[in-house]
Amino acid sequence: MKSLYRHFVKAATLFLLVLMAFSLSLPSRLFFVKGSNEASLIEEAESKLHVAFEAVLEAESVGANVSGLIARLNEAGELLAEAEIADKIGSFSEAVSKAEQCSVLADGVMDEAITLKGEVLAGAQIAFWQDLTVTAMGSAVFLVAMFFVWGWFKRAYAKKLLRMKLEVASDVEA
Repeated sequence: MKSLYRHFVKAATLFLLVLMAFSLSLPSRLFFVKGSNEASLIEEAESKLHVAFEAVLEAESVGANVSGLIARLNEAGELLAEAEIADKIGSFSEAVSKAEQCSVLADGVMDEAITLKGEVLAGAQIAFWQDLTVTAMGSAVFLVAMFFVWGWFKRAYAKKLLRMKLEVASDVEA
């Protein structure tokens, strides 16, 4: 009976130790899940910042003035850096807040960059059609003017030929 009692005490002690170890590790597991949530928010903010940067780069490549957008991108980058630092030191609520601010700012920059790109491309298309119209009109005016100059020159040359007198050479052998 003592042996059965000892096995029971050992099993109960082992069960309590396992239960205590699990309960002590439970907050760290919750902490890990919470930390991974911040990490995913920070990764999402970083992704949005990258997309916004690409949009600003495309807007700049078509000739848009993106100096204001670059300043806002720098601000979003600072917020992302602050979020990463807050995550590393364990200030998770601040990390989430900074990551969300970065995401909102990056989304706004991306939308504005797309709008600027569209405006510049629309302006370029209008300028192209205006240039094409001016060129076509200028070419038509030039051709009409050349037609009148050619007619004037033809009449002047014909008059000049008609005013010329024929000379007969007497010493030419035929």
